[in-house]
Amino acid sequence: MWKSVRTLAVACSISLAAAFSPASQSADPPAGLKEIQAGGTSLALWPYTTPDLATPSDPINLVFPNADPRAIRQELMKLDGSRPPFAGLPGTSCTWTDAMGSEHAAYADLDGWVGGAVQLACVPPGAPLGGPFRFHIRLFRQGAHTVGGAHFEILVSGTAEHRVLSWDLARELVVFDMGRTGALTAPPSGLGLIPAGTFGTLPRLLYDGLLQGGAGQLLAVLGLQAPPTGDVPIPTSGQARVLQSSIAFQPRQTQSTTTTRVTYSIVVPKPFCATGPFDFVQLAGPLDFTLSVHTNPSGRYDRTYAFGGTLRVTPMRPVLPPTSPPTFVPTGSPVDAVILQAQRGTLTDQRDQTTEIAEQLLLSDPPQSLAWRFGAGHSDYFARQALCGIE
Repeated sequence: MWKSVRTLAVACSISLAAAFSPASQSADPPAGLKEIQAGGTSLALWPYTTPDLATPSDPINLVFPNADPRAIRQELMKLDGSRPPFAGLPGTSCTWTDAMGSEHAAYADLDGWVGGAVQLACVPPGAPLGGPFRFHIRLFRQGAHTVGGAHFEILVSGTAEHRVLSWDLARELVVFDMGRTGALTAPPSGLGLIPAGTFGTLPRLLYDGLLQGGAGQLLAVLGLQAPPTGDVPIPTSGQARVLQSSIAFQPRQTQSTTTTRVTYSIVVPKPFCATGPFDFVQLAGPLDFTLSVHTNPSGRYDRTYAFGGTLRVTPMRPVLPPTSPPTFVPTGSPVDAVILQAQRGTLTDQRDQTTEIAEQLLLSDPPQSLAWRFGAGHSDYFARQALCGIE
């Protein structure tokens, strides 16, 4: 394994201390709150999750009145992969486990900004990042309640990155599985949180690749229809499901560690310090991922997730006129890029906190770097800094 979780976290902390001022920045409430009822409580909820305390990322599509994220995790992880109504759809015979995923926050007026300390993924055995499909849910505690953002996604070949294919399919699979737990005390009800229509897009290149690879039926079931040009809008009903339940949380001592290695081999737009729309890079090499989750009899839940490694980065440009699929030619010599990221989620009866610290350092001449830090819950902040080697 390239680095231990602790070494990665320390390395990220040291490098970011030099990149950012020590003061945390406060986070104001977002605009567009929706008044909803949950378990007899009225709350004003922002209907999205966010990776930076500002930008809407995923719709909130699940509401669990009077339920704790730790209890929901406990029940979902008891289930097997048998889901007859979903038979025939790829990725639906999965089982729930703790997820490898980036940190998000959600907002409501009960507790303000909170982190998704509990993340779950429904994946095949031995494929923590998906095989290549997975269902991913982030759970956020607001007072006595939990809200969730669930999505169905695909692992992009040659990377550890995912792209969302559907919001609604993931929501309905979670609803079905909560029914299988036997914990629901009332039929699920609907709650309109965002406008019906579409939210977010699937990159056209990925859509075309799925279509050419024989996934046309899946794309049709998900309602993904390509426009004449550009990326493909992801349809959504805009509805969240309200799941009334009665779950007896059973805290216990557990410790699990999951590791995986992903060998990158892909050409992508340069992720930072790009000089224009034709500035691409080829990424090649391994990144190592480690997820550790610890629970104890007092109910404390701790999740630590870290990854890192060195990628070989070659400057590229697309061949013009464009081809399908696009082809690229090198425009310079390869250099190394060091990738470090460490995350943590903690949830107790009194505390909820997630943190994410990351740095990407391109060892070019001059060096270029991108670093950010993010936190939500007990302390809320987001800061990002790109250094592009320009005076």
